[in-house]
Amino acid sequence: MNIRPVVFGIICMVSASFMPAAAQQKGEAKSFDFGFEQRVRNEDWNNIFDQNGAVDDRRAQVRYRTRAWGKIPLSPQVDFYAGLDHETNQILDPRTPCHLDEIVFENAYIDVKKLLIPGLSLRVGRQNISRGEGFIISEGDPLDGSRSIYSNAFDLAYTAKKSRIEIIGISNPAKDRYLPKINNKHRGLVDWDDQALGAYYTDNNLKRTGFEAYYFYKKETGDRRSATNAQFQPDQHVHTAGGRIVQKLNRGWEAVGEMALQWGAQHPSTPVSGRGGYAYLKKSFSSSWQPSLSLGYFGMSGDDPATQDKIEGWDAIFSRFVKWSELYIYTLSKERGVAYWTNIGLWRAEALFTPHPKLSGRMTFYKMDSYHPFNGNPLFFGTGTNRGDHYQIRMDLNLNKHWRGHALYEHFWPGDFYVGRASGHFLRFEIIFVLNGSITTM
Repeated sequence: MNIRPVVFGIICMVSASFMPAAAQQKGEAKSFDFGFEQRVRNEDWNNIFDQNGAVDDRRAQVRYRTRAWGKIPLSPQVDFYAGLDHETNQILDPRTPCHLDEIVFENAYIDVKKLLIPGLSLRVGRQNISRGEGFIISEGDPLDGSRSIYSNAFDLAYTAKKSRIEIIGISNPAKDRYLPKINNKHRGLVDWDDQALGAYYTDNNLKRTGFEAYYFYKKETGDRRSATNAQFQPDQHVHTAGGRIVQKLNRGWEAVGEMALQWGAQHPSTPVSGRGGYAYLKKSFSSSWQPSLSLGYFGMSGDDPATQDKIEGWDAIFSRFVKWSELYIYTLSKERGVAYWTNIGLWRAEALFTPHPKLSGRMTFYKMDSYHPFNGNPLFFGTGTNRGDHYQIRMDLNLNKHWRGHALYEHFWPGDFYVGRASGHFLRFEIIFVLNGSITTM
C-alpha cells in the first residue's frame, strides 16, 4: 500500500474544485486568523537510562519552542491552515553549545468543511491526529521529542447527529520528504517508514454512554538502523482492531475501558499477534476543589523470549508519546525504542483536584510490571518482571488566555526487571505565552 499518490490526487481534486469558488466570493467578508506561541521548559533528570547511581548521566537543559500559524479562508467552506515550528535545546549539564535548529512545517492542510453532501468533510495534508485517550493514535513523529506530533494524512469524515465515521490515511517517512525546512538537519522522525489506512467510528448519541470503534492496517518498512543493531526491525505489517467505551454511572462514578487486538506478519513470515487495553473507575466528588479519584489497569502485551516462531508484543502503532510518563519514555529507549510502550502492565491510582479556578493538580502512582523479562543487555536488564514504582505530581496554572504553565515532578524506583537499583527523577518547569489575532477583509 502506498497512499502518497492518493493524497496528492485528493489535494489536486480539492484545489481544482474549490479555487474557482473562492474567486467568486470576493465580495464576502473573510477572516484571516493567526497565532504565535513561545514555550520555555526547564528540565532536570538523572538515572532514567540505566538506574546506576555510579554513572553520571544527569541532564539539565532549557528547551525553547516557537510556533506561528495562520488560517486563510479559500471559500466559505474551505480553509487553508499552516503553521511553522522550531525547537532548540540549551543543554546546561553536560555543557553543550546552543544552536539554531530546524524550522519545519508543523501543520499544512486544506480543510473542506462541506464536501459534496451535508455532513461530509475532508482534511488533507500535515495535521495533528489524536483520538480517544491516544491509546492507538496520537503521535506521528516520536523521535523529534516534544516539538510536534503531526502526521501527513487525509481524514475523510461523515458526521450525522452525534456520530462520526472517519477514513484516515497516513504516510510518515522516517525523515521528512514532503515539505521544505529551514536549516535542514535531516532529523529522524521515526525509526522506519510508516504507512497506514483505517477507519475510526465515534458515537455519542446516548446521554450517558460514549462508544468508539476502529480498525487500522499499518506497514512499517525500511528500518534505518543497521541489521546488526539489537533494536532493528525487519519490514512488518500489522492490523489493529478495537474499541473504547465511556460509561457515566450514578453518584459521580464513571467507568472507562478500551481493548484492541493485533495480527499481522514480520518479514519473511513471522506471525505477529498482540493485545492491549485498559480499564479504570473514576469517582468525582461534589466540592469546591472538584476532586476525583481513579483506579485502573493498563496493559500492552510483551514478546515472549522463549518463543522464536512468533511475535506477541504490542505494536504501539501511533501512540509513542508521554501517555503515562515523561520520565519513562527515555527508560524505554533501551528496549524497543524511545516511548515504545510494549510488554508493560500498569496499575494506576490517581487523584485530581482544583484548589483555585486558575490552578489544578494531579497526583499519580504507577505499579509497573512486565509480562516477560527483557532479553537485552545483561548489564542493564535483570531476570524479573517487576519494573518498579513510579510517583508523579503535577500542578497547572492558567493565568489568562495568554499565559499558562506547569510544574512536574516524577520519581522512579526500579524493580528486578533492571540490574540497577538507583532511583531516577524528572523535574520540569514550563511557561507558555500565546497570542491569537484575526483580520477581517472584504
